Amino acid sequence: MQRRNFLKLVAAASAGTAAVEGTGTEFVGTARAAVGANCGGSSTIADVEFESGSSLLDSNYDALTDDSVVAVWAESSATNGDADGNNDAYYYSDSTDIPVAAVDGNVVGFGALLVNDGDANWGYGNEEFVLNVWDQQLGGSGTVLYDEGHGQYYTLSDFSEFESYAENNGYDVQATSSLFSNLSSADAVMITSPGNFNEGELADLYDYVNNGGVIFLHDQSDYNNYDETENLNDIAGYLQRAFRFNDDEVTDSTNNSGSNYAILTGNFNTANFDYFQDRSGLGSGGGFDGPKNGTVSTVTDGDTFTVDFDDGTSEEIRVLGIDTPEKKQNQQYELTKEWEGIESLNHLADWGKKATNFAKSELDGVRVTVDTDDEEGAYDPFGRLLGYVYYDADGDGSRDDLYNLKAIQDGYARIYGSSLTKHETFWDAEATAQSNSTGVWNQSDPSASSEIRDRDADDIFFPHTTSVRTSGGAIADSRVPVYAESTATQTGGSVSYSQIPLAGVDEDANVGVVGSPLIDESYESDEGFGADTSGFENFVFVTNLVDYLADTSGDILIDGGHGQFNADFALSSEDAAYYQRYLEGQDIAFEQVNTLTSANLSRGRALIITSPTECFSSTEVSNIQNFISNGGAVILLGSSKATDAAHATTNDLANALGSDLRLNDDEITDSSYNVNNDSTIPYTTNFDTSFPLFGKYS
Repeated sequence: MQRRNFLKLVAAASAGTAAVEGTGTEFVGTARAAVGANCGGSSTIADVEFESGSSLLDSNYDALTDDSVVAVWAESSATNGDADGNNDAYYYSDSTDIPVAAVDGNVVGFGALLVNDGDANWGYGNEEFVLNVWDQQLGGSGTVLYDEGHGQYYTLSDFSEFESYAENNGYDVQATSSLFSNLSSADAVMITSPGNFNEGELADLYDYVNNGGVIFLHDQSDYNNYDETENLNDIAGYLQRAFRFNDDEVTDSTNNSGSNYAILTGNFNTANFDYFQDRSGLGSGGGFDGPKNGTVSTVTDGDTFTVDFDDGTSEEIRVLGIDTPEKKQNQQYELTKEWEGIESLNHLADWGKKATNFAKSELDGVRVTVDTDDEEGAYDPFGRLLGYVYYDADGDGSRDDLYNLKAIQDGYARIYGSSLTKHETFWDAEATAQSNSTGVWNQSDPSASSEIRDRDADDIFFPHTTSVRTSGGAIADSRVPVYAESTATQTGGSVSYSQIPLAGVDEDANVGVVGSPLIDESYESDEGFGADTSGFENFVFVTNLVDYLADTSGDILIDGGHGQFNADFALSSEDAAYYQRYLEGQDIAFEQVNTLTSANLSRGRALIITSPTECFSSTEVSNIQNFISNGGAVILLGSSKATDAAHATTNDLANALGSDLRLNDDEITDSSYNVNNDSTIPYTTNFDTSFPLFGKYS
């Protein structure tokens, strides 16, 4: 992603009840190159997580607005404050993006630690970003000293994973408690929240920088006053750099990884800094030095076992891209909705036992080769290695059989809807197993699945929703099937409304846009949500919308190949199992597609795309255009939690598909009509029933 370029358009006159108070803004050319791009090795890193981070200021301790210095801004939804209560923070205005990383010559300032063990989430682009900065400053190799001689709370051991990653990529990283004794042998120095540097030491750093040495400075937020911002500013000031660190905390209630202090941003200054190229990282297999050979020592179940590797290490393996049924003792974790055409927990428990026995017979004590997937993290949240497991199944002496695939082919597993590069191969294998009633699928009969939640729509809820607009301004009433209630509030947005549209249709382009990921199973009580949402008719509305815009038949597809699986504001099929179960009752298949080929798209009547974090290539866009020309529909689901670039990518894609519909850059809340007393989850009964979208589907 990059800092967006904007194309200002003349706003259209307001239509219907919409009151246009601003101009329409067309998003074009995001850093993820939403359309028309070669999405190969030159793609952009994922969002960077600045957890417990601070902002940066200029040398006068005012707002830092120099684009030649700022490398990364927080998203526009971020704010900053004085978390330690010392009243010494500079507050950025709502109209100014907050800088969180800056560069002046060979001195780099990061507002957060970014790559420390435990806190850093390798599913984002942190380690790739930091190493890209090192590469640009150091040329791809060199000795980097980590200063441990100034009372730092963190030592190099707290950065062990990144240390190994950097060393695997050409660097020699060393800890030192005698920085200035070793300075002459170092190409760079990394300093994190230090104690005081005396004037002689600052003078030595000044000479070091003037002689070509590089310094990486890492601050952290002032929460509980754990930061050492003043000491870092002594260094930046003595070195006469154009930036300083702010004694503050940056938070973002919209773009974060689960807590508002763990902000996510893709607001990158790609115009001036070449720090954002995608590369192999710790979250894409880089945390595992594979492929590695070993022996399976313990089998837990059909998709989990332990491998003792030849190098003396041992890993618990979670077989990548598949899910086997849970055994009887673990039935509380089973969800029949994930198993197409199967409604019996007892049947699944039986096949869970059989899957365990299958894994034992195939793998227990067997030599294997384990590797990871560049599109997946190396480890799951439980520390298990997400692996492809190759073994000699046919006894020909070579480990060229993939257990992951064989478990699906033999009917012991289903495909898990992730960003897997082998998704389509697994998808085909599952389809064959289902059609042949192989294994667990011998009791699968989707056509006999009972109907659920199919009734006339009374109310629909829209979690974390934006409004909908057009490229020219407000959307006309004649194109809006659903509005928010009159009690709803709009925050932000380039187009302001007195009556807020939550969905829009473009019949000419076969495109629909909805401001919310309203089929997200996170809002199901069985998934731990605090309210029962089964009484809402989200599924009825979405399915009717599909058929209203589509001129063909087939499956309903959902895009999972553009970063959706790892983004908490987007959906893969794995995040929409309840909607899958609803469609099953209507004799409609719901399938994830990661590779947008013409052949894959030809299976569907509609393609649902939720906030993408990766680009769409020219070929993909062309294939979607052909899909539409053959009668298919595209439904774009936004989210107010999506990053600015993901939001812009959605709008760019709509534009490329010939539609003028856009997501507005706002958030809609309602303190009166909402779910679970949460104003960010508004519901509405404000329908235009002239659209045939609200009746029982069947």
